[in-house]
Amino acid sequence: MVMDETTCMVKVAYRISKFFEHESCGKCVPCREGTRWIRQIMERIENGKGREEDIELLRDICANIAGMTVCPLGDAAVIPIQSTIEKFRDEYEYHIEHKRCMVDLGERFV
Repeated sequence: MVMDETTCMVKVAYRISKFFEHESCGKCVPCREGTRWIRQIMERIENGKGREEDIELLRDICANIAGMTVCPLGDAAVIPIQSTIEKFRDEYEYHIEHKRCMVDLGERFV
């Protein structure tokens, strides 16, 4: 995917988390429960209700899913979350601190 600087990476990660939660077959616990937890936390952050500990909680959940599922869906579900946290952590932190998106306000490069 190619996105420009007007794209909110937290929103992208949230939408991807919704997709993977929906696609989980539910046969293995890490994927079934983990994708639901990821989506719930991402939804909370995206809706301005994120908590400071949510970023580390997401990282921990992802670490507990990766390599622990029956099929590769679990690994595929955590990669976008891990990647956006690694590359766009400032957006997550802004969402949590300010209860809104920095991209919507054109504040990314301020």
